[in-house]
Amino acid sequence: MVSEVARQRVPGTVVAAWVILALCAVPVSVSSQVREVPFTHIEQQIVTAIDPQAAVDESSLHSAINLYDPLLYPDVEKGSMEPRAHLAESWTISPDGKTYTFKLRRGVKFHSGREMSAEDVVFSMDRALRLKRGFSWTWTPVLDVGRTKAVDRHTVRFELKDAYAPFLGTLLVFFVMDKDLIMANLRPGPHGEFGDYGAAMLERTDAGSGPYRMERWERATEMVMARFDDYWRGWKPGQITKVFYKTVMEEATVKTLIMAGQADMVNQWLSPISFQELKVPGIVVKEDPSVQLFHLPMNTKKAPLDNVKVRQAISHVFNYDIAIQQIFIGATKAKGPVPVRVPGWNPQVPTYGRNVARAKQLMAESGIRPGDITLEYLWLPAIPMQRLIGLLLKSNLEEIGIKLDMISEPWARVVERAVKVETTPHLTAIFDTLKYPHVDSHTYGMYHPSCWGTFRCMSFYENPTATRLLEQARRSVDTKEQMRLYMEAQVVIGRDAPSLYIANPLHRIAFRDYVKGYRYVGLLGFDTAFYDFTIAR
Repeated sequence: MVSEVARQRVPGTVVAAWVILALCAVPVSVSSQVREVPFTHIEQQIVTAIDPQAAVDESSLHSAINLYDPLLYPDVEKGSMEPRAHLAESWTISPDGKTYTFKLRRGVKFHSGREMSAEDVVFSMDRALRLKRGFSWTWTPVLDVGRTKAVDRHTVRFELKDAYAPFLGTLLVFFVMDKDLIMANLRPGPHGEFGDYGAAMLERTDAGSGPYRMERWERATEMVMARFDDYWRGWKPGQITKVFYKTVMEEATVKTLIMAGQADMVNQWLSPISFQELKVPGIVVKEDPSVQLFHLPMNTKKAPLDNVKVRQAISHVFNYDIAIQQIFIGATKAKGPVPVRVPGWNPQVPTYGRNVARAKQLMAESGIRPGDITLEYLWLPAIPMQRLIGLLLKSNLEEIGIKLDMISEPWARVVERAVKVETTPHLTAIFDTLKYPHVDSHTYGMYHPSCWGTFRCMSFYENPTATRLLEQARRSVDTKEQMRLYMEAQVVIGRDAPSLYIANPLHRIAFRDYVKGYRYVGLLGFDTAFYDFTIAR
């Protein structure tokens, strides 16, 4: 309903008043056993999926992280992205780097009340590999269905086809699901004996063991999650018992809600200027250096961007100084696909600066006449700074005879369009945060052909040399050799300019000052694990 109001161009103050009234109507019940601690989080993009094996973006990962448990977890207590024990208490790795054996924690209950076992882990990995959605691309090169095995009730073994450098890190986004619950709720579908693999059920509830269980999900407006009393990590006073995760697109409305005390936390997608306005008594604006990339992937399979000289010309004509100083205030200029704070970033990666003369020369060499090109640029209406980047790019491109058609569509539509070359625009505004703690996330995860079809790979980049280097890097068990290969791949990718690399922004988020326990370590979504928060009013 908020988005419908926005489309009708009702003034922001009217929208804000409507949403505040709606939030005031949220019931607050009091249990005789547990004090109700409600929490309202505002997100500017809809939750695209609550099936953890379809999760790829921030909002869907928020649902996965709070409803499910991954096999391993980032070591947030130490301020680190590195994996630590979670559902798996310990593990061993064979000398050849191909066999990983995990001892599972005992006594972990699913929301159904059943205890987790190794069979659930096997089922969850096989399901991910068969569905080929979400983060499945991180495992499909090295795992086939049947290569994850239950050794006994509390031991599971992954038998990889090759050594795989980032495997442990990818298990941070491997969420274990309740096999019996899903199998009891199958409907007809494309997966043979597994039917729809529980897809219909997972549109209305969850199959997890996480700190919260799904109470209600209305895709375009709200997700409500309630405390799971039997969560294996236990509970303490002041922790959040119910989360109202609301979707509000209008930036002015988001600001109004938190300033009025009708929201406890708002997402990272506000503009730097809006965050500056929120620095008032009662509100904390947390700012951290990020491992995020803001870039404009260029569809290298769609003319004229299939011409590398055109892509390089665009990379040279863009005014990075204005983008960094006036739009992404406080950001670092991006230097290639890997954020500069990520171990394995190559400082020798080819970069581009504004050089209009060089851009015109490259256009002349491309064989394409000025005035003959119109490119489509796709941006999100919920993120106004993407519009500002588009306006800056439009002005810059006019200097080399290229026209820009700016199209605004919601995030769900961006995800849909990313599936095929034909529907993917020439350029799209994308924020891409590290998905697992390894340089592989922003190299293989964005530029290997196996990843095509997601918003992370809208460049549809293909270079046999880069592909070979990335595959060799993944298979290397020698850390130094592994990093050398990833760095070499970055040079090849940077030279081909498959994206316009603009910024490594500051990560900003705002919350009321009674919210305690917020920790940012960099990995997408893990800073919004509501179990970590306590409310101290």
